[in-house]
Amino acid sequence: MPAAAIPAPPWRAPKKPPAARQPLSAEAVLSTALRLVDRDGLDALSMRRVAQELGTGAASLYAYFANKDELLEQLLDRIVGEIPLPSAGAPDWTEEVKRSCYASRAVFCAHRDLVKVARANIPTGPNSLRYTEALLAVLRGAGIPDRICAWGMDQLALVIVADAVEAAVHADLGRRTEADAAPYLAQVRDYMASLPADEFPNLVAMAPAFIEGSGDERFAFAIDLMVDGLARHAKGAAR
Repeated sequence: MPAAAIPAPPWRAPKKPPAARQPLSAEAVLSTALRLVDRDGLDALSMRRVAQELGTGAASLYAYFANKDELLEQLLDRIVGEIPLPSAGAPDWTEEVKRSCYASRAVFCAHRDLVKVARANIPTGPNSLRYTEALLAVLRGAGIPDRICAWGMDQLALVIVADAVEAAVHADLGRRTEADAAPYLAQVRDYMASLPADEFPNLVAMAPAFIEGSGDERFAFAIDLMVDGLARHAKGAAR
């Protein structure tokens, strides 16, 4: 007959049950990696850190991703999937392109500096391909020649990525809002205004203009320039 279990002394705190380990999968790895980047930034991301968050060893992640570069590539594609697809059936193709650019910027800026992964890379993940296909349908539907469509989309992407990267750098420097950036911008304005006017007449005269406008206004200005340029090549546009 087995001996009766000996009860624990009453002054000992009851043991907590072990936390259930999250089942490991590619989706779990991506979700954890994105949460890590959103919380701590891109530089904090490593296979080891992701594994620690998941309560496993880094070696187990390589069953799903060959290396960190592949993880980053799929992570970028994951957030591209958050961007609403533009519609070729929109009544005004120029406004649809602009709306899509603003939506892309908002998604990239919402994930700290993950957008840096997009630099010098051509996204080819499934979400990126779907987005590219949808935007090209809008541009080609406007009667824009194929080469102009391809080049135009590439240059729009450069503007969006550059703007989001700059926002991330400002945030890292403690300039997360327009108010945070105001003292720095005022210093730049005052410095330009103080330059020798005989040598730098334009910089001195235009010192205030260099810091005018919010980041949103400047981004809208850049997108307007780009889309207006594309509109020149649309079918039926005046030459």
